[in-house]
Amino acid sequence: MTIGAGLFLGLLPLVAAPILFHLLKRRQRKTIMFSTELFFDSMKPRLSFHRKFREPLLLATRTLLLLFLLLALARLAFPGMGTFGGLSGDQAVVVVIDNSSSMVGQVAGSDRTKLSVALEGARVLLKNMDERGQAAVVLLVPDPAADRFGGMTTDKENLLNFLESIRVTEATGDPAKSLLRAAKMLEEVGSGGAMHIFTDLQEAEWKVPVLGPEDLDAGPNVFLHRVPSAESDTPNICPLGAELSARRILPNQPYSLQLLLRNDGDRDLDVRVNRTDSEHPLMQTIPVIVGAGGQKLVKLPIQPKAAGRHWVRVEIEGDGFDGDNRVFVPYVCENKGDIFYLGDKESQTFGLLPLALSPGGDGRFTSLVPVFLDPNELESRLEKKTPMLVVMTWSTASSLDAPTSASLDQYTQQGGNLMVLPAVDGGKSAGKPPAWIGADRGSLQTAPVSVPLRIAGAQSEFWFDLRGLDGRVRLGNAFTRKYHPLSFGQDAGYAPLLATGEDHRLLGLRKHGKGQIVVSGLAFGRTGDWSTLPRQKTFLVMAQPIALGAASGLVNANVSIVAGQPTHLMPGEGNEMSITTLLGDQVDWSGLKDKSPLMVRSGAYIVNMGQRESYLTVLPSEREGSSPFIEGDEISKWVASWRPTCVASTLSGEDDFRDDLDKSLAGIGLFLPFLLLALVCMMVEGLLGSPAKKWKSSVTVDSDDTLRSKTPAGLDKETS
Repeated sequence: MTIGAGLFLGLLPLVAAPILFHLLKRRQRKTIMFSTELFFDSMKPRLSFHRKFREPLLLATRTLLLLFLLLALARLAFPGMGTFGGLSGDQAVVVVIDNSSSMVGQVAGSDRTKLSVALEGARVLLKNMDERGQAAVVLLVPDPAADRFGGMTTDKENLLNFLESIRVTEATGDPAKSLLRAAKMLEEVGSGGAMHIFTDLQEAEWKVPVLGPEDLDAGPNVFLHRVPSAESDTPNICPLGAELSARRILPNQPYSLQLLLRNDGDRDLDVRVNRTDSEHPLMQTIPVIVGAGGQKLVKLPIQPKAAGRHWVRVEIEGDGFDGDNRVFVPYVCENKGDIFYLGDKESQTFGLLPLALSPGGDGRFTSLVPVFLDPNELESRLEKKTPMLVVMTWSTASSLDAPTSASLDQYTQQGGNLMVLPAVDGGKSAGKPPAWIGADRGSLQTAPVSVPLRIAGAQSEFWFDLRGLDGRVRLGNAFTRKYHPLSFGQDAGYAPLLATGEDHRLLGLRKHGKGQIVVSGLAFGRTGDWSTLPRQKTFLVMAQPIALGAASGLVNANVSIVAGQPTHLMPGEGNEMSITTLLGDQVDWSGLKDKSPLMVRSGAYIVNMGQRESYLTVLPSEREGSSPFIEGDEISKWVASWRPTCVASTLSGEDDFRDDLDKSLAGIGLFLPFLLLALVCMMVEGLLGSPAKKWKSSVTVDSDDTLRSKTPAGLDKETS
């Protein structure tokens, strides 16, 4: 109906005007005396037809003429898709918006993003709803950064404002959960209603069976508005992981961030990896070539200058998809720490190890300060200050008294680091080391020729900084001539790190509580009598994990999850959790970990659970840039297999959608059919109201109630 149609519908009672006029204007019958009925008997059939058929037909056509004319002027329409779309009667509509990462791409034939077109279509839909109609908006990826509504509402203005707050996430959506939530909203309203889905139909989300026939009942009508995706000739480079060393990070120490990239295309691609961090706002660009369908490990150098919380921001530039190009990695840099050496500094018992851990001797280069103690002082010093590392020889370990041994055991289990190694001068052990160490050294072995050292346990975090881009650990040409073979306890959990060709294990590491213990069968002398390892450049890099905890990861506990994954599975004790943003979406939340918000975009966060502080990296979903879309003939097949009653259409722009919606709301216009019916009634009324000449020549009725009839003889006779 158009504006003003109600006026013509209000005039419908005028249809009864001909009937009233007929009843009010009926002739009054008079009784007239005639001498004979001879002439009237021959006219009875014609008078009976006039009275029984012609007058009712004439009355009916005039009545229908007025009826059809008024209905035509009212511009009525047969309801179209608007009725089935929930836009007529008791309106109830739930709009489902796909805000997954793939919606950042462009629409086919346009420079607009798919999300902007979907949001504009949703606006058009809501603006065409009745004021009393109920509506809601459901996101394919729940976004804590967007305002949320608890259910159906008649406040369209708030819903339109909510659409303005929707942004693309970097996660993969879950259609099943979203559609079930939408169906529940419609069920609570109590009417069938309609569900309008705006999505690009990415296979990663929609290819698998979304819902079974029994999961979504036949109540709501489903309308699927597919936003077509523009094709890209440029491959996508996706970050699969960003890993920072799990050991403690100190000022001035060199570290590296390992970024693993994957090429989802069928040709090599040269991209730029841009890096900034909390201390260096100037961008550093590294060109990287990633092979077709392959992976590439990129090492980005990191060297913080000050203690505190830090972050690294990495962006990929030059690939075909922007939705997965950002990675934020948080970490904490500690203050300077002490290293306790249980022995005399002048005796050179520890060889080159103190120099490797602290070249300047005061911590200005590595933030590690050497402190030489008598073993008897250890217990009292541990009560006052917790060092980064305690180093002692096998001889010292074998001679520890019980209180000192217990204190050292407790220090290690609470997160401390301990190293046990032979003395450079080869002092003999008077007994066995404490049982909690879980290892012992064998008798000294002397080889006639130099024996090469080899890597054992290359997958250990101990070798993180010596692992190349191909995943291999390169130690260099290192040899030994004398050593103590190590023996590990059966259940101690040691991981061998170095060995000889004869499989004699010379270096091992184990976790002990929250800390770690490193045992060595090699001394690190200056002359090379024990081995050539201290002369290798790699020795400096290898020594740092000993002091900073390669296994414990107590302080710098880095955890990575993919956007959209729950955070309540992070390590930590207790049910309480707090999340604070370092870089990314602003989150300042605390509460029960089961109620923790979803992180749906890349970011760097600090997570506290109990006494444990962890650093969370949220990575973009790797499926969004590589998964194809359901297109062409596959759409109808997919719709038929998913929900045969679903109405699917292509949404390339809001103008097309607005036109389609107007047509569906207008339905099929009834103006022309009613007008034609009115014309037919007018023609019939004309025929009935103007009798043929034959009829006029047969019967004539005067207004003064005089009936004239021709006699067979052709003579007129007047009867009154």
